[in-house]
Amino acid sequence: SLYTSKRPPLSLHATPSLRSPIPRVSFSLPPNARRRRLIRGGGVEMALRLHFLLFSLLLFPAAAQHSPFFPDGGGGDDVRSLLEFKKGIRDDPSRPALASWSRAPASGVGGCPSSWRGIACDGDGAVAGVALDGLGLNGDLKFSTLLGMRSLRNLSLSGNNFTGRLVPAFGSMASLQRLDLSGNQFYGPIPGRITDLWGLVYLNLSRNGFQGGFPSGMRNMQQLRVVDLRSNRLWGDVGAMISELRNVEHLDLSDNEFYGGLSMDPANLSSLANTAKLVNLSCNKLNGGFFTGDSLQLLKNLEILDVGDNQLSGKLPSFDAFYNLRVLRARKNQLYGSLPQELLGNSMALVELDLSGNGFTGPISNINSTSLKILNLSSNALSGSLPSEIGSCNTVDLSLNVISGDLSSMQNWGSMLEVVDLSSNRLSGNFPNLTSQFELLTSIKMRNNTLLGILPSMFDSSPRLSVVDLSLNNLTGPLLPRLFTLLTLTYLNLSGNQFTGTLPFQTPRAAESLVLPSVSQMEFLDLSDNSLSGPLPPEIVEMQKLQYLDLGKNSFSGEIPSEISKLDDLEVLDLSMNHFTGQIPDMPQVSLKVFNVSNNDLSGPVPENLRKFHDDSFHPGNALLVLPDGESIPASGTGFIDDGSHRHHSKSRVQIAIIVGSVGAVVLIFFIFMAVYRIRTQEICGRNGFREHASGRDVKFGRFIPPNIFRSHKNDPMATSMSFSNDHLLTSGARAMPAQKEIVTETVERGLSVSREVGSESGSHCGRDGCAPASGYKLSPSSPLTPSAHFINADFPDQPVVLDVYSPDRLAGELLFLDSSLVFTAEDLSRAPAEVLGRSSHGTSYKATLETGHVLTVKWLRVGLVRRKKEFAKEVKRIGSIRHPNIIPLIGYYWGPREQERLILSEYVYGDSLALHLHESTPRRHSPLSLGQRLKIAVDIARCLFFLHHERGMPHGNLKPANILLTGSDLTAKLTDYCLHRLMTPSGTAEQMLNLGALGYGAPEVATASKPFPSFEADVYAFGVIMMELLTGRCAGDIISGQSGAVDLTDWVRKQVREGWGVECFDRNIIGSDEEPPKAMEELLAVSLQCILPINERPNIRTIFADLRSITV
Repeated sequence: SLYTSKRPPLSLHATPSLRSPIPRVSFSLPPNARRRRLIRGGGVEMALRLHFLLFSLLLFPAAAQHSPFFPDGGGGDDVRSLLEFKKGIRDDPSRPALASWSRAPASGVGGCPSSWRGIACDGDGAVAGVALDGLGLNGDLKFSTLLGMRSLRNLSLSGNNFTGRLVPAFGSMASLQRLDLSGNQFYGPIPGRITDLWGLVYLNLSRNGFQGGFPSGMRNMQQLRVVDLRSNRLWGDVGAMISELRNVEHLDLSDNEFYGGLSMDPANLSSLANTAKLVNLSCNKLNGGFFTGDSLQLLKNLEILDVGDNQLSGKLPSFDAFYNLRVLRARKNQLYGSLPQELLGNSMALVELDLSGNGFTGPISNINSTSLKILNLSSNALSGSLPSEIGSCNTVDLSLNVISGDLSSMQNWGSMLEVVDLSSNRLSGNFPNLTSQFELLTSIKMRNNTLLGILPSMFDSSPRLSVVDLSLNNLTGPLLPRLFTLLTLTYLNLSGNQFTGTLPFQTPRAAESLVLPSVSQMEFLDLSDNSLSGPLPPEIVEMQKLQYLDLGKNSFSGEIPSEISKLDDLEVLDLSMNHFTGQIPDMPQVSLKVFNVSNNDLSGPVPENLRKFHDDSFHPGNALLVLPDGESIPASGTGFIDDGSHRHHSKSRVQIAIIVGSVGAVVLIFFIFMAVYRIRTQEICGRNGFREHASGRDVKFGRFIPPNIFRSHKNDPMATSMSFSNDHLLTSGARAMPAQKEIVTETVERGLSVSREVGSESGSHCGRDGCAPASGYKLSPSSPLTPSAHFINADFPDQPVVLDVYSPDRLAGELLFLDSSLVFTAEDLSRAPAEVLGRSSHGTSYKATLETGHVLTVKWLRVGLVRRKKEFAKEVKRIGSIRHPNIIPLIGYYWGPREQERLILSEYVYGDSLALHLHESTPRRHSPLSLGQRLKIAVDIARCLFFLHHERGMPHGNLKPANILLTGSDLTAKLTDYCLHRLMTPSGTAEQMLNLGALGYGAPEVATASKPFPSFEADVYAFGVIMMELLTGRCAGDIISGQSGAVDLTDWVRKQVREGWGVECFDRNIIGSDEEPPKAMEELLAVSLQCILPINERPNIRTIFADLRSITV
């Protein structure tokens, strides 16, 4: 990067004088003592001499040492300090870096050991610098040994493996001007006295293990020019720290835990504004708004600004006066609005612009900047067509947006382009002929669009092309032969298209006019899910560096060439779902981790070194494959081969299945009726029961049981039964205590006891001030709730579970990513420790932690719920392309060989659900939401629905407080479980809508429809109910008893308003017991009532959003 690759130079004019501020000690005799010696006689003179000798020995013991090694006191003290310091260093005995550090006579001036490695001396014979950078040294350093070095200006120990702590007395080294301890393993807090180093010019403590708050008082360090604290565990208010800095040019606080916002008072920036050139605050916990326009005007000399990977929100200000800014990075925040035009124009000197991973909307204007080289606007909600100009950009990433139209604009993009990524948009049409424009192209990615036609000639005539990804489009025709002879190509992914013909492999030496070495650089080749045919050519052996080869889901035939066993670096080989015949060649590669030849017509023995792979690697298909002892390999899920007796009984089995299915359908309909009746008549609250259930299904070979790969470490977890509607048991997305377990609704199963533990209340109570959850449930050690007797295990929430994997390749299906930044395998996922988050009508959610520390939310979809693979893949990619600050995006999915193995993945977001914030029990962990917070939450939800409805054309379909997470200190609302009905069968969608209505969020027209289906109008109705919950503090499922009988929340609010008692609806946590409600509450109530109007009168979300934005608190 532009700010980490090299240490910024220090300007010489800013460096203070190297002369020590500490006065030197005089050894001359005082004049009066000399005068007395001349006057007095011998006895007196002798007495004076003895007294002076005693005085000298007491005050200056170093002067009494008569050693040739230490000619004077200053150098001798420094040498001894260095030798003591060396004792804490463990040097490599075979190549000692500090061999010169010995007691040999010093060759420096005044005894300073200038011949010692890394030692610099000043003109007075004292040690002025210790520089031991990058020597591979280690040891537990004692900095206290250096405190006596009064002339030390430079202490630089970077790039070693030192450990230790900074002692508080470190601040007494007042002569220090440069301190570089970067790239070590120092730990502990930074002592407060470090701010006493008033002469310090350069401070670099980066890439260590320092932790705690950074001490205040940096305003004393007015000579400081460079502050680099990145990659530690430091925390503090970034605004307070910035306000103390004076004259700093380089400030890097990245990869720490600093908090606070950037929308600070311009007065706090005045001292930093004139000098700051680099400010890096990325990878912290900043929130709130971006720098205001007034603040930015002060930072006129700023060249590099990086605030990426935080939680900043709001719109970007104008950058009109930023003539010196060269790098602007604000990736992975929650910024929104349109892109400031000046960032793409010629008025700035911008070289790199990274605004990826935000919520920017609107079109991308033409880019006419002549300085901009790197442009990353990926993972936003930008729309319109591709810009017709990109200026001088050589890297353009517009992936994961909603850009539409064709690629014709690329004809005007100039000849400087090297890297382009337009993946996961809505681009269509054919490729234009771009041969002459893209001679410098090294990487092109356009996956997951709807591009048509054949591959243009540009792909076989780009001399530098290294990466090509055109997967998941509708491209046709034959493959270009030269694609397989380009010696620069390392990555080729053409999967998920409609290519036909054979593999046109040619070795480079066989190609005409090529006089090049016959060494292919190809490492990744994926041609799966096409219509390719013919044999697999033996010339594939020329791809000696190949690590990933996927030719699955084609029509290849013939034998698998034995040459494939010579690909020594191969890690993944998938030849499944083709028509290969013959025997499987021996595969001696030690590196092979994934192997799949299922759904072919292979025969003969399975090579011994492939028997480590699971049965799914060979079956279904390949019925004639045998083990060495002659027994057939059992097909997955059966354990035996079909024979005559099996066919003899098939008819009777069909009859039995019909009878059992009919009886089961009748029972299912009965339970559906009873469940809906009970839910609508009980006093349920979306988050009252706090009851969590999990399936007790196990994965065992040969069983016809839907597997649950997450298993508890307990030997005998107590199983619980499941209702037809898991959403009644546990709604997904709700977060509870720090362990973030799902909070559940009242169970509808008649078979479960409603008893509580001794001493707890029975049932739940929804009083005037909201729902008081039933007691008797504990979800985490810090939860104020007590344990429930109805958990599958009493301590289940505190107990991690792991994927039930018996071999590394247990998850042998397809793991596909919708976010190109992710890199892990199905094996990594299968080994991830996981804990249950909850269960909904879609399936069970888990929190999975990969070995790298990356945390995911994995939703294991219910059996029989999802659509067929082709439809599922198409829809999940469409849903996965949705990016918005108020949405938790899908990042991938897994499609396994078994019907039960359907998973969707998203990032794990820390935060609790709106349901918990509104209906948490006493004692509360969260403070009651203020009116301003409730209004902001409503605006966040409306903004997201507006985006889904009008930008993406998709309703949410499952909107309820349990599916709204509040994250960060500003409680930003993020929606989950959106658009999942697009992945489900019609019956699964109907069940979801039935559950939504039973919980009180279903629109009346949906309840009466013969085939209920999500709609924009139904989303608006559900949003209106949520707004009523925000205003009243009550649950949507409350049955409220009144003089006119029992009514639900919406009927009760309408009745109160109609009778002139609307003020009685409001939550007293907002307005108090005697106060009049603010006008904003009345306006919010009016908007909520509009949302639940009949469908022909109900406004759309655009109107609702506009109304909400006009309300102020």
